Amino acid sequence: MITPHQDTRQNVHPNVHPNVHPGVHPGVDALISVMIVDDSMTVRHYLEQILQDEYRIRSCRDGVEALEAYREDRPEICVLDMNMPRMGGLEVIRNIRREFRDQDLFILVLTSEDSLEQKSEALHLGANDYLVKPFDTLELLARIRVAERQVRLTRGLRQAYEIMHREIEEIARLQRRLLPTASPCHPGITVQSLYLPSSQASGDYFDYFSLPDGGLRVVMADVSGHGAKAAFIMSMVRAMVRFSGAPSQSLTELVELINEQLRRFAGEDGDFITLLVADVRADLSALDYINAGHVPGMVLRRGAVPEQLPASMPALGVFPCAAPPKTVELEGETVLFFFTDGCYEWEIRHGELFGLERFMKRAAEFVGRPDCVLGDLFFGLGCSQTPRLGDDVSALRVGLRGPGSR
Repeated sequence: MITPHQDTRQNVHPNVHPNVHPGVHPGVDALISVMIVDDSMTVRHYLEQILQDEYRIRSCRDGVEALEAYREDRPEICVLDMNMPRMGGLEVIRNIRREFRDQDLFILVLTSEDSLEQKSEALHLGANDYLVKPFDTLELLARIRVAERQVRLTRGLRQAYEIMHREIEEIARLQRRLLPTASPCHPGITVQSLYLPSSQASGDYFDYFSLPDGGLRVVMADVSGHGAKAAFIMSMVRAMVRFSGAPSQSLTELVELINEQLRRFAGEDGDFITLLVADVRADLSALDYINAGHVPGMVLRRGAVPEQLPASMPALGVFPCAAPPKTVELEGETVLFFFTDGCYEWEIRHGELFGLERFMKRAAEFVGRPDCVLGDLFFGLGCSQTPRLGDDVSALRVGLRGPGSR
């Protein structure tokens, strides 16, 4: 059983200093850091005097020193002069917004040049406020207070995001525990799985378990949307697959139950799932399946053209619909391949997707090989590395050695 997982827990906020552990930020009420950048010692000392009692201050003589201090301290407010030796204020703004990709630092320009053109350029590059020298101290302090409120709001939003992020990570951890890990207890069946969630919580669901008669039930589903809501709906579907009369419940009863419950509890919000559920008979002679709006599964027989298992009914959760099963005869050595659309909905180049048709052709060649390792699926498709995935990826390879196998 091969079940690789992709670690997606790397959403570090761009304002986190590289030497600070991700997720550790100043509290909302902690002292705010202010960087003063001005080539005039008189101005620097004056600003330090009026701000030092309430803020943590660092002063710089020009733009070069400012960028060095920024890398070290990541201040939250910057009081910035425009005309300075070595590097001026416009270049500082450009570096912070474009090179460091920091949109949170509050930049208050404080300059003697009352030029509409320079003011427009500074604001266009990303300055938050603009004040001309000589300035009124009370007005400056008022503008600093505005910046402070913005900083504390940003801190609060970041902390709220981190709490949600940790909760989503916990959901994802529980999701992974719900996926099967043990091989089925059948001498003629082997299963490999691939699971690569695009975000912390996934809307994909796959499962397999033994039936009372010795057969195997295989499930592949894809919930619309992403995140916590999709994960919750996925858990509902799993509960119905596993516990609502299963494993004695017929395919038709199971699919119609899932459809009814989704329509009742999730249909009003426009949520739906695609589902491919199949029963491999105990003697491996046939496969009974229902495909509810899901991408086609594949039956791969050695030396034969791949047979597709196309959708036989609409996706579930939309409207009432009968769910009659279909049957495919099996013989000899056969491979079943089920997957979600994340396996092929990724870009080769800008604006061009890999696509279902190309995926099915290359996947059939790779998955049908006796030595296939499903964890290498994307390399088998001809990729030098795992592509940038925009959706959850799930796949199952079920190997069958039925009567007539060599």
